[in-house]
Amino acid sequence: MGNFGIIPYGKTLLGKIYYLPQKDGTNYWCNPNIITENQDLYLSDSNEYVPVYFVDHSIGCSYANKALNVQSANGKVMLLASDSNIIEEEYNIDDFIEKPAIPSIIITKDFGDIIREYYKYAKKDENGRVEKHIILNMKFSGVKQNGKVEIDLFFRSDDKKVLNFFLEFSYYRRLLGDKLIITPHYKYSKYVNEQTSDDISDKSGIPCVKQSHMCATTNSEFNIKNPRSILLENIRQSCIYQEYGLNNYYNYMMRFGEICLNKEEPDFSEECSNKTVIIHALIYSRIQECMKNMIEREGKIEEDFLIFQKKKLYTVPDMYINGVPYRGSWYSKYIFDTICSGFLDDEICRNKNPNDIINNTYINVRLIFILIFIISCVLILSLIFYKKYIDSEMESNYNAKIEEYTMNSISQYKPFSFNAPKSSKLEMTN
Repeated sequence: MGNFGIIPYGKTLLGKIYYLPQKDGTNYWCNPNIITENQDLYLSDSNEYVPVYFVDHSIGCSYANKALNVQSANGKVMLLASDSNIIEEEYNIDDFIEKPAIPSIIITKDFGDIIREYYKYAKKDENGRVEKHIILNMKFSGVKQNGKVEIDLFFRSDDKKVLNFFLEFSYYRRLLGDKLIITPHYKYSKYVNEQTSDDISDKSGIPCVKQSHMCATTNSEFNIKNPRSILLENIRQSCIYQEYGLNNYYNYMMRFGEICLNKEEPDFSEECSNKTVIIHALIYSRIQECMKNMIEREGKIEEDFLIFQKKKLYTVPDMYINGVPYRGSWYSKYIFDTICSGFLDDEICRNKNPNDIINNTYINVRLIFILIFIISCVLILSLIFYKKYIDSEMESNYNAKIEEYTMNSISQYKPFSFNAPKSSKLEMTN
């Protein structure tokens, strides 16, 4: 199971393990300078295997820092030995500013000890290099399920990461169409000593509903001080999904994130939610009735609570794809690439890479503008030359007409001759 980084779901990698033992409790993978000095020990001598760097657990730096250092040393996989034989599946650390782009696998302490022992006694050459390395066959989980992709989301209604996911993933969702199924599961806590109120119009700070004490807590990130507003929005969103289906639910979640939470002063209130409901022409009274029924009867709220317990999901958000825990960046392109590489073998993925489509669309739009500009320039120049040509022709024709007219006039003129008699008298008549 890949724990964080970019996980090649559904693929198998054959790797050669390289190990630089730490000394005096110092983990070399926390120090980029030591890595650079010893880099010749790690370069793989074969294209057949990917270099897998074995890293000891230490508190010298974070797991993410180790992975980034492995990545900078041309490592393709980080194999990190835990200091425990119990592995918690909570190492989704894609919120770091710089995110590791290689798969990172955390193994138990006992498994790590076996590898350490081998490299401790392995035969080495005159330069100190191990002559025979451990070859690791790594098959990353991925499930192709009848051409369908089922995403289970585990979160709270006030979770910024999930609301951003709905916004960013909308293009890929349209591309996948009916091949994609998304099911939301909302997180509830249980505090027996807290007050409860089953009235959905109650806007007090009572954090729980039902005698089973399903509760919510505040949110410091968005400064939501009333846990009841989060609790009721959980239930409201569940009802929108239940009553109106995935398409309307998805549209609501996108708009809810834009209007109510995606700004400097979040408005996490029933009034803001109602604006979103009205925009999508959903019937408010129908949602209210569903909320009442969901609170009064055993059902969705209890189911969500139990599934969180069964999967031991203590932190949110979390995502499962076809039943496999997703460990990687929540950036939409990575999720789509994961779906295509490990969970869906389809024409969409082979021939219609969305990133290419987006880039090509941008290129095509730019090309269209360039062509329009060129055509406009050609037309303008053509008009200018055509006007000059017409003017020249008109002037030429005009001159020809004048010349022709002049010649015709000259040819029609007959000279007048006056021959006076040789002898004549001028007679004057008074």
